[in-house]
Amino acid sequence: MIRHVKKLVFGKPEHNLPLSQAPISKQWQSLESVWENLHHNDIGLERILRLFLISVQFLFPGIYLRQLVFRQGQTVKNLLIELYVLLKLFLPLSLLMLHKTHHPLTLFLSSFFLIETLSYVSSLVLVSDMHAEKKSINRSILLLLINYLEITINFAVIYSGFNMLSHNAVTGTDHLYFSFVTSASLGFGDIYPVTRSGKLLVCCQTFVLLVFVVLFINYFGGKRYHKES
Repeated sequence: MIRHVKKLVFGKPEHNLPLSQAPISKQWQSLESVWENLHHNDIGLERILRLFLISVQFLFPGIYLRQLVFRQGQTVKNLLIELYVLLKLFLPLSLLMLHKTHHPLTLFLSSFFLIETLSYVSSLVLVSDMHAEKKSINRSILLLLINYLEITINFAVIYSGFNMLSHNAVTGTDHLYFSFVTSASLGFGDIYPVTRSGKLLVCCQTFVLLVFVVLFINYFGGKRYHKES
């Protein structure tokens, strides 16, 4: 039984390739490469944004999780990252459904996860030359879809925690429903923001998710095209 479970999760042992460089060291090298314009001759706002997106990753757990297991090989590293991505999805969802969104720690975690995911997704496109390792396009698309769901759920937690919506938004499901409707830019009008900060957050969410979809199509559509070519 254990052998079959291991086979299900890990696949073929020979596919667990060793990593040539520690993730933290690689991140520093990427920062130096952008600073010295070794791979891409960027200037002005693009250069500042690229430096920011690489530097900010040192503030989040993802890089340290990869560092923790990088000696175990590519497969173990990928599985750990998938577990972390799923944690970021289900933790805020559970707190939302349990009506624990008003706790300061919940709001901090949702905001923290939201910023981490947005910065990472942006780096996939704007710092794509630093993501040179071979990746499965299908796996990347699946993870990005989970990121999309996570972003939407984290917005729902923030709406609920700060009481930004109309009085008929009572349950976690109501806030989740409003967040998904906003993400899709549908705007049914049955639930709506009632505070100034809520209205601003709706604008931010709509903009973020529209940009997210554009980046998704642009980046992975281009990757798949080059692969097929």
